[in-house]
Amino acid sequence: MLDANGVTAPVEPVVSVVLDALFDWRDVERGERCACSCHPRLPDDDLHDFGFACPCSKTAADRDADHQRRMAELDAFWASPRGEELTRRQQAEEEQLAAWLDRDPGVTVHSHGGMAPEQWTGEVDGHSFYFRERSDLWRLELDLRPSGRYVKTWTGGDLDDPASVQPREIERGDVIAEGTTTERGYGTTAVERARFIVDTIRTHLRRRDCQVHTVQLKELTTLLGDQLEWCPACGERLSPRP
Repeated sequence: MLDANGVTAPVEPVVSVVLDALFDWRDVERGERCACSCHPRLPDDDLHDFGFACPCSKTAADRDADHQRRMAELDAFWASPRGEELTRRQQAEEEQLAAWLDRDPGVTVHSHGGMAPEQWTGEVDGHSFYFRERSDLWRLELDLRPSGRYVKTWTGGDLDDPASVQPREIERGDVIAEGTTTERGYGTTAVERARFIVDTIRTHLRRRDCQVHTVQLKELTTLLGDQLEWCPACGERLSPRP
């Protein structure tokens, strides 16, 4: 590399400056290394404009202005005809879900919603559950219990105020089922999703507690004279898949 006088200049300092500019991002106010996932590596998606618009490069006033702008954009969207139509549709789905839940006293939904991820919590026949779907992959946990791990949860107020964040213990359960959104019966509405979750849980409980293939299998096999492929009571597969 030639300098302004046409003399060959060492490359190392220039490379160091370029690498620092790309990867060694630090908070503009605190000087601490940015912990965001868009640093200090080459990003594989457009998060924070490929890292060049990361919040670490903005002051508190800049971040507050960004937040206010996003809130204004959201308010404008929900006031638009499209936003009002979505609101009416969501209200109708909530009413349908409430009516469906009223018909089944064994099911309680504590919370549900979201898109990335979609999450549901509640109880089915006395068993607590947690359902989560993201990127077309879902899992269902049953009988939640404290995990001993905590996450920081925003409780409202100024995002830069430490008092606005409180620790919350994570609960974990046994993963009883997981799959993709292409599963039969997964559905698209709140009622369809609730029915899918409840049916999956009750099928699991029925098969887990079934006495036919766990206690009476030998007698059944002797009576029928053949190896059973499925339990006639709960539908559990008894033989390996071909």
